[in-house]
Amino acid sequence: MNEYTNVFLLRAFGDFIIAIHLAVKNQSGQSFHFLASKHFEPLFKALNLTLPSNCFISFIDLNIRRNIMGCLTNRYLFSPNSIHELLLLKQYIKVHPIIGDYYLEHKKRSWFMSVFCGHLFKNIISSQNVYQGYADFFSTSMHELENIPFNINQSNLKVLVIPNARQLKREIPSSILGLINNSCKQMGFELNLGVFGNDASAMSSIIHTLRYRDFNELILLIKQFDIIIGSDSMPIHLAQLLGKPHYILYPHWVKHQFFTPFALKHQSYFTFEEITVRQSFFANGK
Repeated sequence: MNEYTNVFLLRAFGDFIIAIHLAVKNQSGQSFHFLASKHFEPLFKALNLTLPSNCFISFIDLNIRRNIMGCLTNRYLFSPNSIHELLLLKQYIKVHPIIGDYYLEHKKRSWFMSVFCGHLFKNIISSQNVYQGYADFFSTSMHELENIPFNINQSNLKVLVIPNARQLKREIPSSILGLINNSCKQMGFELNLGVFGNDASAMSSIIHTLRYRDFNELILLIKQFDIIIGSDSMPIHLAQLLGKPHYILYPHWVKHQFFTPFALKHQSYFTFEEITVRQSFFANGK
């Protein structure tokens, strides 16, 4: 039986996109087996990416209910659902013994899961940027990820703002959406809001709103626009994967660990506080 490097993908949708995006570019020569929570399967199908021949993916049902394994969050660390998810993972490892090293995405809680499951979990990411960590893990370059064509000084650009986020405190405030709306009018850009399902947005009556119901519709929506603006969340990582220039807006306490290669190179990331004091969202052509 072949020995694989086994990577468990159990975190949020954005984490999954980053892992698979970099896995597609694997240059390490190693063979990888991704064991992903089953709730990622619809997203994987929508991405329509082909993994290299030395990588394959299995989806395992751990009954994850909150789009991230509960023990990887502070809020739900010891909730009954989180313990149940861990017990299912422990049982899976017992029933399906895997040859090779076990990896979790992040160092956080790796010791806890190792003790609980009775098997050592190594980690890919410690404190470095997540994209860089995966690039190192798969022995690939960040150069291609950084070099998305970007020229804000064009007319008639189509801009999509996706204001919502998994964590409510990361959602883009209406005041900033108003500033973006005014700036787009000044620049001659077409602005649209992208909103999931029936989610409410206070700006829907002012800014034309397009709704998506699933991953396929979200991906198709992002492909239609020239610039994507969003919080530090899953749609921004889709924009990076799809090669779309983007801006990341975030509360001041958010770390830069998950910021995309494009945003870091072009410095297209701003705190909510920084945006409110800018004369225009697209000030200085950035």
